[in-house]
Amino acid sequence: MKKLILSAFLFATLSTSAFAFVPQMSFFVNREVATARVFNTTGRPFVCSGTAFGQTYQGVVLNSWFNQVYVAPGMFADAFVYSNFYDPFVTSWAQVDCQFSW
Repeated sequence: MKKLILSAFLFATLSTSAFAFVPQMSFFVNREVATARVFNTTGRPFVCSGTAFGQTYQGVVLNSWFNQVYVAPGMFADAFVYSNFYDPFVTSWAQVDCQFSW
């Protein structure tokens, strides 16, 4: 019985610290900057890691990588991808994973 209680306690403790999720995001594109914005709509802070992408008019895909970005409750964090004036962005997207922090 002690082993069952201990294993249940360890499972509950370790599974909450290893949990990752995809956050609520929005994307903005103008001529020279593609932006991926991560929102924290929860009541707890979390940290995010991932890659933001932007595709230009000529088909070139550029990216920007970010790691362990802290997002407080009710706030947001931005990831920017830059291009030049002569080859503007047409779309953007991101691959982001977040996990709750203490």
